[in-house]
Amino acid sequence: MTIKFVREEADRLLDRLQTIPFERCHILTRKFETIPARPGVYGFRHRRLGLLYIGKATNIQRRFRNGHKALGWAFVDRLDPDDVRIVAVVMSHRAWGQVLDIEARMIQIERPSYNIVVRQQED
Repeated sequence: MTIKFVREEADRLLDRLQTIPFERCHILTRKFETIPARPGVYGFRHRRLGLLYIGKATNIQRRFRNGHKALGWAFVDRLDPDDVRIVAVVMSHRAWGQVLDIEARMIQIERPSYNIVVRQQED
């Protein structure tokens, strides 16, 4: 895989996370049944604030069923659950091999506020 492929795939996936209409994003539920149980990237999207967090998972649905820190941060920040949804994009097997680089580029471009919190906690 080339750097060009990583850049193009990151740009394509980020565009999808940003442009899927909010109404078509997944509503927060206890079981997250509508979220794909496949590998891909996902984001927490706020109706007005845009992407709050970008992540990757081998099984997006399981990632949320097992809990996610960003849900807790949204609660602490007193965000209205009706204004927060999950957007998910399934990735091809070819792209999944480069998922770490793709995710890093997406975060570098978008700089979602909750990804910054994760980075500060890791330092």
